[in-house]
Amino acid sequence: MKRVFDTKAAFKAIDNTTAGPERTEAYLKAIQMADISGDVYARLRMRASMAIMVPFWDDTVKVLPVCTEYFALAEEYPEVADIDDIFMTALEAARQSLLLPQLELPVCEKMLKKMEESAYILKRGAVKKSHMLCTEFYTYIDLQKAEEHYNIFNEEKGGMHSACNACDEHLRVWYNMQKGDTELAYKLARKIFNGMECHDIPWQTYAIFLEHYMDIGKVDEHKKFIEKLIRGGCRDASDLANVGTVLRCLAHTNPSRGLKFLQKYWRYSINLWNQHALYFFYKGAWRCCEALYGKGLLLYPPEGFKGNTNSSSPAYFAQWFHNEAVKIAKSFDKRNGTDFYMKDLSRAYL
Repeated sequence: MKRVFDTKAAFKAIDNTTAGPERTEAYLKAIQMADISGDVYARLRMRASMAIMVPFWDDTVKVLPVCTEYFALAEEYPEVADIDDIFMTALEAARQSLLLPQLELPVCEKMLKKMEESAYILKRGAVKKSHMLCTEFYTYIDLQKAEEHYNIFNEEKGGMHSACNACDEHLRVWYNMQKGDTELAYKLARKIFNGMECHDIPWQTYAIFLEHYMDIGKVDEHKKFIEKLIRGGCRDASDLANVGTVLRCLAHTNPSRGLKFLQKYWRYSINLWNQHALYFFYKGAWRCCEALYGKGLLLYPPEGFKGNTNSSSPAYFAQWFHNEAVKIAKSFDKRNGTDFYMKDLSRAYL
């Protein structure tokens, strides 16, 4: 098929925008222009690129409609669709299962199957990465299935399409922490703490351990983790879950600082689709606001807040954040058929 759309120029224009909603909008504009041109290759390529890149700086769930459009095009023009793009787009689509409880379980498993099928065609580390995601997904639902995927993940060789070494090691840490083997999790985490790094790691690893230390009442002994997470892992909307963990910690160590932190990052939660990130943010904000009781401090909600904008009372916002966290936890647990999230929330009461 004839190529009439200049993808190179489009990517250059996108790269010249500010990472965040502005760049996401630039991608959507480029996709619109590619559609107008009728260049099927460009229509597929721009959508695949957006699906892969947006999670690095914006609300991850924004890629879901683009993924749906990509697969409709790929089905219509299979001779143009690239297997690398098919797998990476399927991976990002499947990842939404972890973030959106509104996606019913059969839909999630269908997306996971599409990801796995393309991974076994592509190989080159794709199989390892697909079982990595399945391990995480089924940990919330069925630990036996999660263990099966985890074992395959460990057995498979890496490649150009597998995750980086830091992400692989983080998955091992996270999985063993969820199983309750904190000793093994910490042993595995030493490699990360000794210098393994990527866009999300070690920040998400610090968050895992801070949540655990909060659960067992020992966060005061690990304040250095809080500072490291603040410095490197609270950048934008894509890090809102980490922000929630920090807020939960500051509720115990420095509530006044927590107030300032909440005011700084609260705006990122407005109209966010990512329910998993919102859950952690609401959980931390709830505990932070509770810790402000009786201190004579006030809160001012950002534009777009859906609660009572006339209130500035920490008590009001504590109740609001708690209610929202409960709604999300119950939604995930209902979809998954477990009580994973509500158990997690119950530990935050301690």
